[in-house]
Amino acid sequence: MKLKKVILAGLSLFLLLGTAGCIKQKEESVELTLMHGWGSTEDDHVAMRKIYMDYEKENPNVKLNLVSMPSGSELVRKVEDMLMVGDIPDLLFLGGAEAETVYDFMVEKNLALDLMPYIEENPQLKECLAPVNLSYWTTEEGKLYTVSDVLLLSGGYWYNKEIFEKAGIESLPETWEEFLQVCRKIKGWSDREGRRVKCLQMPSEAYLYLAGHMLAADQEETEEPIQSRKESTLPTFQRLDQLLIQLKDLYSFTIAENDYSYRDDTSSFNKGKSAMYINGSWAAPMISSKIDAEYALLPFKKGKTLSCESAGLGYMLGNTEDERKRAAAVDFVTYMLSKPVQERILRETEQMPANPEIDLRDYAEEMPRFYQAVELVQGADYRIEVPNNLWPAQIREIFMENIQDVLLGKKEETAFLRELAEAREK
Repeated sequence: MKLKKVILAGLSLFLLLGTAGCIKQKEESVELTLMHGWGSTEDDHVAMRKIYMDYEKENPNVKLNLVSMPSGSELVRKVEDMLMVGDIPDLLFLGGAEAETVYDFMVEKNLALDLMPYIEENPQLKECLAPVNLSYWTTEEGKLYTVSDVLLLSGGYWYNKEIFEKAGIESLPETWEEFLQVCRKIKGWSDREGRRVKCLQMPSEAYLYLAGHMLAADQEETEEPIQSRKESTLPTFQRLDQLLIQLKDLYSFTIAENDYSYRDDTSSFNKGKSAMYINGSWAAPMISSKIDAEYALLPFKKGKTLSCESAGLGYMLGNTEDERKRAAAVDFVTYMLSKPVQERILRETEQMPANPEIDLRDYAEEMPRFYQAVELVQGADYRIEVPNNLWPAQIREIFMENIQDVLLGKKEETAFLRELAEAREK
């Protein structure tokens, strides 16, 4: 009888300890909220959400809640509302436009986690980081608040080879005057054939790319192109009046409408209504397979080429007091930069992976259009930042909000130039 009681007591103790162990394990699980702008139904958005969700499958101790916004601008507005009431996000992906204000606010208010100590302690993460990410986003104090999982490779345009051939264009333009000559040839062919094909359809961001390249091309031969807004506030703005003349010359060859986005631009190119499409290498999968398209760099100087290679704003981690959340968020970023996930991003979204270990030559046959564009961008003589990194935020916003109206004659040039000059002085 005593033996039975001992056995029962031992069994009860075993069950109690086992239950306590389960409770402890449950307490050690971490819940993270990831806010991002990959929330639309487009293929690359769906693919990125799947990659995010697979992190939870590989890490059952982490509950990953996705707050999926359909665009970067809508994400920024939601995050700004949160920050105003003191709510610090666990994890943010800020790729896209208008995100610089969130970055600046979080850094200034000590709401963003400095990733550098974690990177120095984690050789795996350090090896996966893009060198341009470290060189551009590391602060003067040696801190790093954002990490991107892709590179932004651009500075050029996609062109319809069939239209170029029919228009009698035998070589790609190297200067802006040659570019205008190409436009004249396309217009002449279109008018003769009654095709109603325009050279370009351009949203405001495309004009920003053009302006950056035009200003860089106008620098003295002894000067190298401006690399980033860290080095300069674009002193060549003293030439903006001349720049507007160049943009007006080009505007006469575009589809003269207002208030359209890159999606409209893409649709126009895919339908054969425009001969050129200003966008980055990442636009390769958006171009119809029915279009025989290749990538070309925007004009620079005769015999010299210029492109954009950047690491844009990427993931930011909230500087919370919960060390487990911080560690889990860093682990998530490490996952996104790992070679297997980076290969998925390349294959499933055709974005250029940030991880230097990925050799794009291995994918040349699998994605020839994307490969051709990337090789061209990375082989340029000079490389500058994309507009979001190159142009100071306030100047960029004024330019994009007004350039279409200036070219349409709805806004006076003098007022536009004055606003830019005032923003530059601030």
